[in-house]
Amino acid sequence: MLQGPITMSLINIITDEEASTEASVIFRHSKQMFGRVANAVRVASHSPKIAQSLFSFIVSGLREEISEILDKRIKCLVILKTSTLNQCAYWTSHNVTLGRALGFSEDLISDISGNYLQSTHFSQAEKAAMKWAEVMTEKHYQGSAGRPPTHQLAMTELKKYFTEEQIVEISFVCGFFNFWNRFTDSLEIDIEDNPVRS
Repeated sequence: MLQGPITMSLINIITDEEASTEASVIFRHSKQMFGRVANAVRVASHSPKIAQSLFSFIVSGLREEISEILDKRIKCLVILKTSTLNQCAYWTSHNVTLGRALGFSEDLISDISGNYLQSTHFSQAEKAAMKWAEVMTEKHYQGSAGRPPTHQLAMTELKKYFTEEQIVEISFVCGFFNFWNRFTDSLEIDIEDNPVRS
């Protein structure tokens, strides 16, 4: 008897053949938008009504033509900063591919997880957006013993370059990918071999 690919995922990765009617609709739209169905979407489709909402957010999170508020480069930098801080291989891999499609060099990609504030690859606005992603992801808005919250300074810098609408979208994107990082990592969802289409 032939077996499918061996996966590490703790939850079954739904195949096209196994998909319910509702999941099939999500898969069809994913293939139209991205050229394939991400394993995270396949796993999320065990709960198709919630997965439909999540998929809509993925599309609006990545496509600048949906909200027309924030450009794709800023979104990708925020997603990559969030995912590298969380050490999430799944979404870092996906969005490195997207970054390369947007023209990101390997040095630029490396600087996102390094000393991005000193990098010459980013504008001050991009640095401010990534700093806000760091504040949100590392919970710098809470502070701790001996370390006061730093979110107000980061927000002041962010407001130099972005409107309130853009700041809300940056925050949405960062918060959403913090969720996806935890979802994919905790369920040990396997990274696909085929690249994402930008």
